[in-house]
Amino acid sequence: MLIAAFFAVFCVSAQQPNIQKKYDSLSAVLSKTQHKDSVILLLKQQQELAEALHNTSEQIKVFTRLAASSTRGSDAQAIYLKKAYALAEATKDTVALIQTSIQLARAYQVKNEYTQALSHVNNSLKLSEETANKITMIEGYSVRANINNNISQKAEAIKDLNSAKKIALQLPEKEEQLIPILKTQSFIYYSNGQYKEGLAILDEVVALYENAEKYRSSSIWRNNKAMIHLSCACVSIEEQKENLYTSIKNAKKINFNAGEAYANVHLARVLKSENKMDSAYFYLEEASKIQLGRRSKSFNGYLNQTKGDFWATKNNANQAIKYFTKAYDIWDELNVLKDKQYTAKALADFYQRKNNPKEAYKYLEIYTKIKDSAFSKQKVEELKEIELTYEFEKQQYKDSIQNAEALAVLDLKQQNELQEERHVQQILLGLFVVALALGGFAYYAYQRKKKTSKILDEKNKIIEKALQEKQLLLKEVHHRVKNNFQIVSSLLELQTKGIEDEKALDLANEGKNRVKSMALIHQKLYQNDTGLIDFDEYINVLVKELSYMYASDKKVATNINTENMQFDIDTAIPLGLIVNELITNAYKYAFDAAADNTLNISINKLNEDEYKLVVADNGKGIDDAIDLAKVKSLGLRLVRRLTKQLQGQFTLDNTKGATFEIIFKDTQKRALLD
Repeated sequence: MLIAAFFAVFCVSAQQPNIQKKYDSLSAVLSKTQHKDSVILLLKQQQELAEALHNTSEQIKVFTRLAASSTRGSDAQAIYLKKAYALAEATKDTVALIQTSIQLARAYQVKNEYTQALSHVNNSLKLSEETANKITMIEGYSVRANINNNISQKAEAIKDLNSAKKIALQLPEKEEQLIPILKTQSFIYYSNGQYKEGLAILDEVVALYENAEKYRSSSIWRNNKAMIHLSCACVSIEEQKENLYTSIKNAKKINFNAGEAYANVHLARVLKSENKMDSAYFYLEEASKIQLGRRSKSFNGYLNQTKGDFWATKNNANQAIKYFTKAYDIWDELNVLKDKQYTAKALADFYQRKNNPKEAYKYLEIYTKIKDSAFSKQKVEELKEIELTYEFEKQQYKDSIQNAEALAVLDLKQQNELQEERHVQQILLGLFVVALALGGFAYYAYQRKKKTSKILDEKNKIIEKALQEKQLLLKEVHHRVKNNFQIVSSLLELQTKGIEDEKALDLANEGKNRVKSMALIHQKLYQNDTGLIDFDEYINVLVKELSYMYASDKKVATNINTENMQFDIDTAIPLGLIVNELITNAYKYAFDAAADNTLNISINKLNEDEYKLVVADNGKGIDDAIDLAKVKSLGLRLVRRLTKQLQGQFTLDNTKGATFEIIFKDTQKRALLD
């Protein structure tokens, strides 16, 4: 048994550093991954590694993260949280038990399973009180308040929030803990129609933000107050205006455009209700000037709807229709049914006034459809709420009966457990004997395998070393070839400085470019380990080089479509020279400094054997009288010969500029043909 135990511990210890390394690597990748499906896949792999490491705390963290990455209220989220809870319970990890209980409560709340939600949040509160964990007590009371509000237990919800506030006030950083409690309390009040109580709580929230000089949050919540003011008509006009003037001032302090823009529109609505139309128009125009970026669409819907209301009040039907139509189009695109319904009704009314029955009927029909669907949805939700409240009360009664039954069977359960324990001891004794025999055999097999592995490791090291030396040597060869090409290119550069004849100078420059294109191939080879050249990267660099030399005064839009095209050196060298010649030809002869020039380069795989290179420009094209088979231009002759080397076909189309099309074979396919 000792031998077996020693062997098991040895094997696990030997593997653990590698597993831990993989686990840490996955953590690093996860920190940079944002795509939801990728995160879940990586977390599942990490969970398997944490299980192999027997690291329960990490398993709990991974299951918790898996739950957070899953869809809210889904069965998958609940399953992951239950697994985390079971591990925390097995290891008596109280902190983890509290956190998973709170998260399970939230998950069941989203699923509308309020009995389960209350059970878990009550468990978290019990553990928090036992460990005097004030932060989690606050969180637990806040979650339970939300659940109680869902099941129409408003008094219990307010009681829980008051308990949370009492604890928060005892903490050194009480503001951070108080604000979310106050927001929840405010929501409960005004969702139940108690606007004054909700607004009083929001005043506390705003005061806390402004005392901490958090002007962005202050502006947001002052704007939220303004929306409640406009809904309830329970605050004086002067108080509404003062709130919005302060919101604008706070937003301007930190250049918070969204806060300032919304406050301006809210203020215009207040001033319109006061019949101060000029002032209302001024603030609507101020809001129109503010740039909001990605949030502009929703804001523009609100702004145009308010402008429609403004012109409706002024009895200007044309302007009202103009802005209501803009607002309707935005709400239709964003599928905001309430505002879409409002603007559709307004447009129906104004088109009726304008004696346009066709448009009036169109928008009236839209308004009626939305209204009917909203009414049906409201009735369904009311019935669902009644049903859930009944289910909750029924479950409470059922739980009390189950508790009584549980006490009756507890003694029987304890007797069964004692009998099972004796049975387990007998099984363990038998397993001990078997393990002792297996341990001896395993130790012998291990020693034999260790000896064989040692021999294999030594041979593998020799092979690996030889392979590394070969790869290093190959890289060095490519590096030296590239350097030699650079020397040749530099010599040609020096030689061109003494050439005065333009034709000779052009020939020297073309030769230099050909050398550079081959040098670039070797540079790409020694910079990677695959032995293949990424032609997308190669062509992008080549185009920049040639553009700098030939097209400094020409505006050329270049489109390159060569993604995932990789070739070895035997294909890359001739193909690179072909591309170099065709691009050079386009820059030299096709493009005009005054025209909108376009150069398109693409490489596509036609089938298993063949690829197609296309280099096309929108220039004046090549004279149709020129016979490509007898052309004297060195560049085009070189293209023809290199195409032949690639066992390809070379064609030219002059329909819209010059389009060179070359169909060629890659190295391996050419070797098979040879």
